[in-house]
Amino acid sequence: MILDEDRVRRRAERLAGALFARGLRPGDRVAAALGNTDEHVALREAAAALELTFVPLNPKLTAREADDLVARAGALRVEPAELDGPPQPLREGAIGATILFTSGTTGWPKACVRPEACERARAAELIATYGLDRKDVHLVACPLAHSAPGIFLRAARSVGARTALLPRFDAAAFLDAAGAVGATFAFLVPTQLGRLLALGRPAPAPLRALIVAGAPFPPAVKLRALEWLGPHRLWEFYGSTETGTIAVAPPSTQPGPPGWVGKPPPGVDVALEADGGVKVRSAACMQGYLGEPEVPPGGFVAVGDIARRAGDGLVLIDRKSDVVISGGVNVYPAEVERAIAEHPGVRGAVVCGRPHPDWGEEVCALVVGDVSEAELREFLRERLAAYKIPKQIRLIAEAELPVGATGKPLRRVARERWR
Repeated sequence: MILDEDRVRRRAERLAGALFARGLRPGDRVAAALGNTDEHVALREAAAALELTFVPLNPKLTAREADDLVARAGALRVEPAELDGPPQPLREGAIGATILFTSGTTGWPKACVRPEACERARAAELIATYGLDRKDVHLVACPLAHSAPGIFLRAARSVGARTALLPRFDAAAFLDAAGAVGATFAFLVPTQLGRLLALGRPAPAPLRALIVAGAPFPPAVKLRALEWLGPHRLWEFYGSTETGTIAVAPPSTQPGPPGWVGKPPPGVDVALEADGGVKVRSAACMQGYLGEPEVPPGGFVAVGDIARRAGDGLVLIDRKSDVVISGGVNVYPAEVERAIAEHPGVRGAVVCGRPHPDWGEEVCALVVGDVSEAELREFLRERLAAYKIPKQIRLIAEAELPVGATGKPLRRVARERWR
């Protein structure tokens, strides 16, 4: 479970040699869907050694979804099990550049370009905020294909912290592993923390920092977590793939008022528009979306959330966008609607999220057409990752479909239907 560092290093050197032999040079892009494995860690370090841009893919994506992302990123997709070459030296402490997929208002995933300077700035912020050093043991329980788990991994390893990997999150396995390896810090989403609390087992004694983000944090869960962990151990941050950390709520500020996400760390400049829209400027902000204009030097990046000031910190009010965050994972309604619309019996659909006590939100769909719920679910299994398939599907009459005059989905109206 604790990575064998000598083995990972040797593997990374051979992967770097194989990629170099294939002709990859600084600035080129390499993609892989490896899950939480030592091969994932080794490939990230090999890519960083060659100054390549790493494009992590979620293993839960269908072949069609993954192929689309790889093509749009202009990356070479590799299967590390097939790669071996003469060792290439690694760059000590290298963080590496990434392209991470997020979404715009259309629902199409966008390629968020994060050069090594951006990733290094974010890693430096994590190291400073959480006091990461070589004495730490980092227990990885979230998918490394996602933004926050990936940069926590790189930040911790850059200072010499040891890494322990769980292939997937399981509450009992997490607690067992934390005790067995002496984990000192971990990143989780609120849904996972709720799973830990439900077990009724004591918190792992060595765990000095449990860091939570990625989804709305229900106040009741936060209060239970504070009681479970005791003082000085629960951290929360608010951020995005585009910007990195926007605000941090350290243990001394917990639980804070409803929606409290803390204050910006040093070097992060947050501005609020007239409607409360959040904009961020920092060295950790992305270069831009692939294929779109770059963020101007010193420019602000709009996040799509609405917030208000609370002293020198922020309270989140709502999201401008329609993205559904279920269990810490983003689901884009327009993408799900397009997949549903491919069914020949469907005449219309509106997808939205509704509050869920465990997942934060769940994906719901209002559908018009001659199709059963079971048939539609089976149809979607070949087109969408399981976490994107609506948990609730309601078949309705065409006149009841919440769309505007131009056919644009009215997601706020749809959400009201599910209350």
